[in-house]
Amino acid sequence: MRVNRIPLILFFITLIYVSGLFIAPLTLEPGTVGPLSGNANEFTYLDDWSNLPLYHRLIYSFSDFNCHQMHERSYTLNGNQMPVCARCAGIFIGIALGLFAMIFVEPEYDYKDTLLKFVPGKHHTRKKSTKILILIGLGALVLLPMVLDGGIQLVSEYESTNPTRTITGLIFGIGLSVFLMALIMSSIADIRENNIYGARSPSENEDLQWQNGKVNQERKPPAEEENSHGKRNGSK
Repeated sequence: MRVNRIPLILFFITLIYVSGLFIAPLTLEPGTVGPLSGNANEFTYLDDWSNLPLYHRLIYSFSDFNCHQMHERSYTLNGNQMPVCARCAGIFIGIALGLFAMIFVEPEYDYKDTLLKFVPGKHHTRKKSTKILILIGLGALVLLPMVLDGGIQLVSEYESTNPTRTITGLIFGIGLSVFLMALIMSSIADIRENNIYGARSPSENEDLQWQNGKVNQERKPPAEEENSHGKRNGSK
């Protein structure tokens, strides 16, 4: 089984961070962190993190920039608030799971075919329009649960729960990493293909494509063609 190095490397990097989301609060003295309530995409508590050990400082600082860290929407471990909220925790865990799954996926030259390997059945043989409809359905499946959960909460009295936030974030995280990695892996496969065929003559490319099964050739393989030429020459 072929292992794809790019998602493998990204998986381990993400796994280190995801592990830190649990290790950091568990290895601090109870009551060290929390309650927090900041803003996403900015460092709200940067001065507070400077008092933490280096490892914990890195985990909480990175999380501070990426998450609002609202106390009522976050889990508490060992008397310390986790570095990210419940939904972001689900998203990051989902990203790690999606990257792990992509490690064992054989990339196709077509982005759609790479994605469709996650759907049971031989969908790579379907028409292009059908593939697009399936992918739209997959996109809605991973995106809508989180959008609806957060959106309804904003415009109504509905209040989501932390387990629901985690589950919807998990689904979204898996979909996000799978979609992005499929795009990256297909692009790399396409570049490699162009590098291989770009340096060859048209006839050599045709032979190579036939051998790789990339196109259906009407003519015979090179070896059979030579034999047939020899038979015709010998009969003259």
